Amino acid sequence: MKVYLLDNGTLMLDKSLATWNHNQGIEFRFPVFAVFIDHPDGKIMLDTGFDKDWVERKLPFEKPTQTADQTIEAQLAKIGVKPEEIDIVVNSHLHFDHCSANKLFPQAKFIFSRSELRHSFVPDPWEKLGYDPDLVNIPGMKTELIDIGDYEYEIASGVSAILTPGHSNGHLSFIVRPGDGHQPLVFPVDVAYTRHNLENKVLMGLHSDPEDLLRSMHKVENIAKKIGGKIFFSHDPEEYTTYKLAPEYYGG
Repeated sequence: MKVYLLDNGTLMLDKSLATWNHNQGIEFRFPVFAVFIDHPDGKIMLDTGFDKDWVERKLPFEKPTQTADQTIEAQLAKIGVKPEEIDIVVNSHLHFDHCSANKLFPQAKFIFSRSELRHSFVPDPWEKLGYDPDLVNIPGMKTELIDIGDYEYEIASGVSAILTPGHSNGHLSFIVRPGDGHQPLVFPVDVAYTRHNLENKVLMGLHSDPEDLLRSMHKVENIAKKIGGKIFFSHDPEEYTTYKLAPEYYGG
């Protein structure tokens, strides 16, 4: 099993949305990445990133930067993978920066948290910023809706999802165990944008329920400690500089 981080560019928000009620008026530019897993049983995408044109139309204040080399198609091409080869797509949640390239994979099976899919089409009033059902709905798509409660849902051998609500109602995080002596990889996704968020239990300003988010932080942290996993933060500019990016990989 090889695990690739696909560099998708950067976005910008007011920093108070990364550190709730603190640092208002400070610009926070952060990376976005998707994960591709070349698995013996198939090719898997965990999230699919953002589309620069969509952000410029819908949320221009997020000032997207994305070169031609940072599109999901170009990132996959770096490792010799064509979009039509992807077998499974699992979205951690359905905010635009995690699902905008779903449309590239109409042949894939999509695995969604049932509650997340509902919120993407009928968001609560405070959730509307990041959702767009047009990014999710693909005519004829094959879907599997999951309600996983407190157990790990196995996507494929060594690749699992856990329910971690709080940032969004049906948010999923991922645990990847490459095997053969390789360190497990833990992807909290938007349970914690940065190491600072997780280690200091500083909630992000964008959340559906702060108590759920705090519980999810503890859950992810506890699992990572238990299995000796390396945590990859979804939007941490400093940590990102230390990650291997495609065509480099983890596991293998």
